[in-house]
Amino acid sequence: MSERDTIERRVYQHLKNSLLSRSIAPGTQLTEQAIAKELEVSRTPIRLAFKRLEAEGLIEMIPNRGAFVVQPTIQEILAFFDLRKELEYLSVKYGLPKVQEEDFTELHKLLDEEKKAYEQKDLHDYVRINKQFHLFLAKKSENKFLIRYMEQMLNQMNVYLFLLDTFYHIDSPDNTRFAEHEHMVQAIENGDSDELLSLIDQHMEHSISDLRVQGT
Repeated sequence: MSERDTIERRVYQHLKNSLLSRSIAPGTQLTEQAIAKELEVSRTPIRLAFKRLEAEGLIEMIPNRGAFVVQPTIQEILAFFDLRKELEYLSVKYGLPKVQEEDFTELHKLLDEEKKAYEQKDLHDYVRINKQFHLFLAKKSENKFLIRYMEQMLNQMNVYLFLLDTFYHIDSPDNTRFAEHEHMVQAIENGDSDELLSLIDQHMEHSISDLRVQGT
């Protein structure tokens, strides 16, 4: 790896870590001059880092204004969850009939890992586990288009979780979100699509309320 690549990677990782750790608040403008002074680098690696962060949905480049940490409005969040809910429904429709008894072990393992993430206040691990959990039925469907779009939605959801979620303020692993996942696993084990769809509705509502969104 060249020195240039090393600098570019260092700048990108520094900015990303600052965003994901919430050291920089949503809506904050990122200025090349300030970052260049802080990291003692030229503006070129900063601009390249901005492009990567924009592609990942973490920042927004506004013409004639600059780079800003994403700060979605309540309208944007609701539009996102409307579409995500439809994909969750499709995952139930096409994935649930293909679930086998041996899959239950994987689901319970994810629940155990999620509980541990809550206990350890490990948001990074929770985000990873949550994505696997909600991608489970889509993968069982074996529909590559559903899997692709569901994964894209969950990647965007991860951005919201890192920047806006109340994860660090949840004191007990026995919380609503975790309990809903448990009930969803029970519905999957029972092959009860109606109950699972109802639980998804509840889960989406609570997920929205757990985000500290502008306008709420």
